[in-house]
This record gives sequence, structure tokens and C-alpha cells, in this order.
Amino acid sequence: MSETLVIRRSHAAVQQEVAAYSSLFEDSTNVEKRQDQYKTLVSNYYSLSTDFFEYGWGQSFHFANRFRGETLAESIQRHESYLALKMQVKPGDKVLDLGCGVGGPLRRIANLTGAHITGVTISEYQIQRAKQIGVPANCRFIQCDFMQLPFEDASFDHIYTIEAVCHAPDKAKCFAEAMRVLKPGGSFIGYDWCLTDKYDGRNSEHVEIKRLIEEGDGLPDLKSTHHSVSALKSVGFTVEESRIIPEGDIPWYQPLKGGDPFFSPSNFRTTWAGRWVTRNGVWLLEKVGIAAQGSLAALSILERAREGVVRGGETDTFTPYFFFLARKN
Repeated sequence: MSETLVIRRSHAAVQQEVAAYSSLFEDSTNVEKRQDQYKTLVSNYYSLSTDFFEYGWGQSFHFANRFRGETLAESIQRHESYLALKMQVKPGDKVLDLGCGVGGPLRRIANLTGAHITGVTISEYQIQRAKQIGVPANCRFIQCDFMQLPFEDASFDHIYTIEAVCHAPDKAKCFAEAMRVLKPGGSFIGYDWCLTDKYDGRNSEHVEIKRLIEEGDGLPDLKSTHHSVSALKSVGFTVEESRIIPEGDIPWYQPLKGGDPFFSPSNFRTTWAGRWVTRNGVWLLEKVGIAAQGSLAALSILERAREGVVRGGETDTFTPYFFFLARKN
């Protein structure tokens, strides 16, 4: 899975998290409930999903456009390096990673640039895993809510976020916190999960895709690209660039469908056969008491996520990498 073993978790903790998470989607139209309880929604989601993400995807929990001759891992590295390039990060710069996961992008960008990066996530479990995997020199991981950052005003030279602010119950408030802790002249850059202009709220298939993505990925309410730009501008950012990253030769969702042109053990895990092995393996481990009770239910949540994002990609109604570059004047 990674350099170190996963953290052992109790049956009761996993079962409680599954029940609490699932209760927030008993009525999929109750957006207000998910927004009000976003801390429970997001922290439970990542407690349940992080081990599976590391197993199937690695330490960088995000998609990337991909070109012929490029492995999935290489495309992810390029995707992260592009942000560092666009921020023009210098050695010693203080940088904030909003929604750092277990720290894959943070480690790469820190090693590439020599920046001092602070990674924040609402998930206590992800902080434990990030520290267990390793903390680069001059970097740190902090558990906190990016809706209420525990930093002084103008603390950071740059801020980046990768597929994380979609979890915010109110993007404008999240972006206002980024504005507050960013130094004047600093950049706020990232990739955001969004609905595209092809999404039609009157189309039942599109509505179902949105529901699957929200339920499978711990989202209060999936928003459009236009909403993200408006939210940035509403808190005072100057939006210098905003666009959906152009598709490469290989669809970004291809690994989730299987048939990846680069065979490897990690790629096999995302194929139909690999998912069958994983599901039955988790079932067996749960039965014999090695995996916590509730692990199979957690995997089912992620299977809904896979269906939603693949269908969203195929219909071009959803993108995982709406790119924005904003600046604090």
C-alpha cells in the first residue's frame, strides 16, 4: 500500500463512521443538512476512504490529464509540478496546501521547489498517515478546518489546493479564509471538481451522476465552474486564469474503467478483475476479523464514486480539474 502499514482501526469506529456518513445521504436532496454537518461528512469520508485510495491510487489523491506514453504516476507528477511552475515558488517560500490528504503533492512540490509547505486537512486519520509516511524538512501537517484556518493574516506567499475545495459547504467563505492568510501579491491556485456547462439539471441522467459523485465522494453540493470563479471574485481575488484543463490522449477516468495501456500491479487494482479481487478480499478479511466491520460498506461508497465520476467524464458533465489562478492584490 505504501512505505508503512496502515493504522489499525476498531470495528466500532468504522461502523460508527459508515452509519454517520450514510445518514447524511438518506435524502440526497437535503443539501442543507450536508452543509450544516460538513465536518462530520468530510472527516468520516476520509477516515473510511484513505486506505482504499492509497491502495488503488497512491499517495496523491487526484486525477490528471494524460498523454500517450505516460504512466498514471507520471501524469500525476506532471499535474502537481504544473502548479509549482505556475505559482513561481522559490526556495524558502511559505506555501499552504488546502486539503493535503496524506501529503503526496506536498512532498513532491516541497522537494521540487525547496518551499516550506504547511498541509492542512480536516481528517485526523489523514494527519496520522501523513506523519507516518514522512514529513519533509521545513514542512508540517496540521489538522484543521479550512473554513477556519488557525493562522495569522498574511502568513503565506502562495496557496494551492488539489481537488479539495469541492468539500467546502460554502466556497466563498473558504476562499475568504485563503484571502485572509495570503500575503498581498500572493497566488491562490488549484484544481477543483466542478459541473461543466454540459450539465443540465433537468436531465435525469445528469442529476443521477451528480448524486453519485456527491454520495460517493463526501461532497455537500457539487457546483459549476462559474460558481467557483464567482466565489473567488466575491472575496476580492483577481482571477488571472480559469479553464478546464484540456483532455490528453487517455481519458482521465480511464484507470477507473480498466484497460489501462500500462499494466502494473497498481493499475490492475482499478480494472474490473482487480476490483473483484479487492471486494472479495475485503469481504474475507472482514469475515475473519482482520479488517474492521464496515470496511465492505466503505468500499461500496467508493464504488458509487467510481460509477459517478466515470459517467460524469463520459458525458462531459463533470470535470475533476477546473484550473484557476487567482491573486491577492
